[in-house]
Amino acid sequence: MSPLGRRRVRRWVLFAVSLAAAALVVFVFVVPLVTDRSSGVAAGVPSPPADAELIEIVSITDGDTVRARSVDDGGVLLGDEDEPVRLIGVDTPEVRPDVECGGAEATRALEDLLPVGSRAWASSDAEPRDRYDRALLYLWTEDGAFVNHALVATGAGVALEVEPNSRYADLFASAEASARTADAGLWGTCH
Repeated sequence: MSPLGRRRVRRWVLFAVSLAAAALVVFVFVVPLVTDRSSGVAAGVPSPPADAELIEIVSITDGDTVRARSVDDGGVLLGDEDEPVRLIGVDTPEVRPDVECGGAEATRALEDLLPVGSRAWASSDAEPRDRYDRALLYLWTEDGAFVNHALVATGAGVALEVEPNSRYADLFASAEASARTADAGLWGTCH
């Protein structure tokens, strides 16, 4: 084979190897990111239960409290009026009367997950209301992202177990441990 022919072969081999490497990078790194983001569901995190009800977010109070109204008649929320909803299993820094470290960030995290006007799937636990008459709920975005878990997993809040509402307490504790180890959110900023 002539020197010119060998150069062409080398170029084609180099091109084929480069193409294969690029395909491998896309397959290993990009495809999982696109898949996770498009479904909204993280691996090992539960989807909304079959009995979850659709609610509409009316306002965001802080990182773990919203005001919402029922889309369907009755159920987890009472009547047609909007009412306060406290997310079960997560506690975020306060924004009232004073803003605590991470409070504004936690509120923004919840606003990003559940913008005003969006709809969410809601499910209660053993005790449906707290002493302030707020509905106690687990919330999922319409595409299935578990909001309570996401707040803990990103370090926007900490896991908070208040019996008897502890259906996902182990999941939240594990998410908190991972966030703490990674110095995510308030773990890297406030502690």
